[in-house]
Amino acid sequence: MLSLRQIKRRIKSVENTQKITRAMQMVSTAKFKRSEDMLYRCRPYYLKLDSILQRLLLSLKPEELSAHPLLEERAEKRDLAVCVITSDSGLCSVYNNNIIRITENFIKKRAKENIKLIAVGRKGFSYFAKRGVKIAKSYVGLLGRYSPETADKIAEDLVDMFLNKEADEVYIAHTHFDAATRYHARVRKFLNIAAAPVGARVQVMGGPAVKEGETEFIAEPSIEKILSDLIPRYISVKMRLILLDAFTSEHSARMVAMQTATDNASELIDNLTLLRNKARQASITGEVIQVATAAEALKG
Repeated sequence: MLSLRQIKRRIKSVENTQKITRAMQMVSTAKFKRSEDMLYRCRPYYLKLDSILQRLLLSLKPEELSAHPLLEERAEKRDLAVCVITSDSGLCSVYNNNIIRITENFIKKRAKENIKLIAVGRKGFSYFAKRGVKIAKSYVGLLGRYSPETADKIAEDLVDMFLNKEADEVYIAHTHFDAATRYHARVRKFLNIAAAPVGARVQVMGGPAVKEGETEFIAEPSIEKILSDLIPRYISVKMRLILLDAFTSEHSARMVAMQTATDNASELIDNLTLLRNKARQASITGEVIQVATAAEALKG
């Protein structure tokens, strides 16, 4: 059994740890609120932009889908680029593990292709570098701080890889944020930009579901000019949304993890306090018995 002094030291140690986890929880909560606010302002804009582009692509004839190089679907897909977004630091529960696991599964399924990895975040970079995966580019030290310039730089590098034919397809593995305690990892295609499947109906914002060929647009000045202006903006906003999704999920995971750690510390302190009180009571009882025994001995 632990001595009274050892129990007191352990209580002090747990209390110090609890102060740290509570402070980290407060910091993560502040970062989460700020990131969540930016995410909810960006998401409707992206959805509207996506619906405009999809409606425009549905109106195009098959030969017109080559009007922009980012719409090109290559017959042979030998080279793939996968951008994996993890955190730079830990203490965020299974956030990084989920991303890494889903990325590894995707790489195994596409083992026949030559896969190049773009690592955003130190955790993903360290994990895949140790396992010999070819890392074409890396972005570390972001520390969950969102920057439109960083998002645009990543998007620009991914577009360059596609246009220079270093990659025939580009995918992004990231965490999609649903709510404060709900988020899920997924791999989504980033390039090329694909129109809806032939015969499929697509629900677009601000209107009913439309089907390929049902809607025609009179383009002025031209389809090429409209796409050359719309697609770069679409790519930029999509990458910003993906980064905001990932960072918001990271802060949410760390906030919940630190809250759980703080609650566990409180429970451990309560248990140790009870143990301390029992030990103290046992010590007092022992001393009383010794005094009583000594008094009886003197009487005898």
